[in-house]
Amino acid sequence: MFKEIGNERAFNGILNQIIENIQNGRLKAGDALPAERTMAETMGVSRPAVREVLRALELLGIVNPVPGGGNYIAEDLDSWLIGPLAILFKLNNGYLRQNQQLRAALEREAAILAARKCTPLDAAELLGILSRMESAEDRASKDEFDKELHTKIAKIADNPMIYSVLAAADQLTENTISGIRDYIMKTNQSATDVDEQHRHLVEAIINNDEKLANQYMSEHMDMIESCMDEMQKNNPGNKRPGTTIGGK
Repeated sequence: MFKEIGNERAFNGILNQIIENIQNGRLKAGDALPAERTMAETMGVSRPAVREVLRALELLGIVNPVPGGGNYIAEDLDSWLIGPLAILFKLNNGYLRQNQQLRAALEREAAILAARKCTPLDAAELLGILSRMESAEDRASKDEFDKELHTKIAKIADNPMIYSVLAAADQLTENTISGIRDYIMKTNQSATDVDEQHRHLVEAIINNDEKLANQYMSEHMDMIESCMDEMQKNNPGNKRPGTTIGGK
């Protein structure tokens, strides 16, 4: 699985061999890595060098260490980008508008892919989430089901890159839906409009209608951005919208 490192820097050599073993399937999700000493001896490097790489992979969510039990490849490799991207989004917290624009583009693509790939089982799960969201009586529950619905759509799309970026962005802007719902109620708009958008979106996806899925997701994202603009205008003292407004 591993071989002696040549002239390249030890860190890069160790990292490249681990990644290559994941890519070619010799290391799969949940697999245990060899002991640090074994890896060091096989690759002709020091144990601290191996430990440094494993720590970096842990921070990226690719390796999970178990105290006294070794190091394991993460069970959900599709989500490994969430950690580093979440840090990036938080560092860019003052630019919530750009974050929402990125989310909108990815949400639209996810809706199109979901409509293309939606199975009967996926359809049943989407309808179940939608039903629970519509029947929820408190805002907090609606918010949770709203998030669950968007997450399910991203998973049906079956694109790990789209899913990871959306999940990372959500960690920065997770309060949007509650903020949007509050704003809708305070401005006497109908809160059922949001639910209706979700219903149209789900129906388009389960009917495998890519065009309508794109249209309804676009309308939903446009509504969110419009509400964000109005909320920001009504709160001009808020210089950094990311501190009070989220993005869903």
